[in-house]
Amino acid sequence: MLASLFSKPQSSLSAQAKRLVAMRFLIYTGFQTSYFIGVIGTLTYADGASVVATSLAVLFMNVFVILGSFAGGAALDAWGPRRHFLLSIVGTLATGAAIIAFGSATGTVLAGAVLLGFVMGFAQPIATSYPAYLTDDPVELKDINSAITMFSNVSIIVGPTLGGFVAAAASSRAVFVLMMIFTVLALVAGWGFRPQASRAAARESTPADSSTTASTANQSPDSSKSTRATFATSIKTVFTNSVLALLFCIIFLSNFGYGAFDPLESFFYRDVLHVGVEWMGWLSSASGVGAVLGAVVALHLPPRFVSLKTLLVSLMSVGVGSLIYVGTPYVGVALIGQIVLGVAWGVVNPLHNTIVQTTAPLEQLGRVNSVMGFGNMFAGVAPLAIAPWLAATFGVQQTLVGAGMVVTAVPAALLLFGRRHFDRSARQ
Repeated sequence: MLASLFSKPQSSLSAQAKRLVAMRFLIYTGFQTSYFIGVIGTLTYADGASVVATSLAVLFMNVFVILGSFAGGAALDAWGPRRHFLLSIVGTLATGAAIIAFGSATGTVLAGAVLLGFVMGFAQPIATSYPAYLTDDPVELKDINSAITMFSNVSIIVGPTLGGFVAAAASSRAVFVLMMIFTVLALVAGWGFRPQASRAAARESTPADSSTTASTANQSPDSSKSTRATFATSIKTVFTNSVLALLFCIIFLSNFGYGAFDPLESFFYRDVLHVGVEWMGWLSSASGVGAVLGAVVALHLPPRFVSLKTLLVSLMSVGVGSLIYVGTPYVGVALIGQIVLGVAWGVVNPLHNTIVQTTAPLEQLGRVNSVMGFGNMFAGVAPLAIAPWLAATFGVQQTLVGAGMVVTAVPAALLLFGRRHFDRSARQ
């Protein structure tokens, strides 16, 4: 039964689309082996750093993920997917080598967090933009994006699990060797990647190819002007569309509560659950198992459930899972909580992407997604300013429970009091 569920999105994929899925899966798995264990785990377990240091690491990573995503988008627009992919590979390998060579002290681990955040953001267009370089058929795009989402969730299982074993056998910094191995495998998978859609051909043609230039101009009255559109334009697009504006606010408010988790989770594992650094990987992989199941649920949702209300119910479920996860000192209960919140996140992400893609103008979709991504990341960064103080005042577990209550309460309140806005948006 499960085999048929997983094979369905892949059955209609072209050879190039399958290659793209493999590229994304391998490089993203490499990131998943290293982000949580390699940076936060090294600071907490190996360096004995404070909550302030882990908060700074998460802050630096999130800020540089944002900066990296804008740099990656600019590189993709300027040079096309093949050169962008090669730059992503080189940047990731250089980052892994630098952290292994110099990342023994707290300051250099924080510098490593900056580098890792930037290359993670730089590589984001592999998942968010490359499919459009293969086809402009909506059905095929849906299949490609569904497969990428599915295997990205598998990465969340595979990466932290392998990272946990490597950290247990060697050290938390050794996971960066694993990241580099997966990056090399991604390069092998992507070596034969050949974008074939008309947009890719137009992007990579010579300036003298006037016929190609004319064909791309048909999509927009002034394609060069569209390409150079400012960040302010995309902000205006989001906040003048009621559905996109509501979606931005919903995700921002919910993620604001969840942002306290990153810098405090490692201390929760060490001081409350009393488990080793390897459990950071294994509990994260449990969340990935739930996310895969949630993605399967999302793929089979009837069209009438692809709505802001369903998204709010899913976000409320994330909060409930978070409360189970951090509400007791028992690792078994935390495991169950990770699976529950993973299932909910697995539904949230495809719903969010589908609503954006079906609401935003196609010619502005990339820029709209950049604004949404900025909102998501900033919502995670803002709580870092108060998380150390809250943990010192009330305790790590109490702070995490409070954050879980915020994640639960915000969508619940919006469901109770925001119905008129949702109904009005649905009619537009």
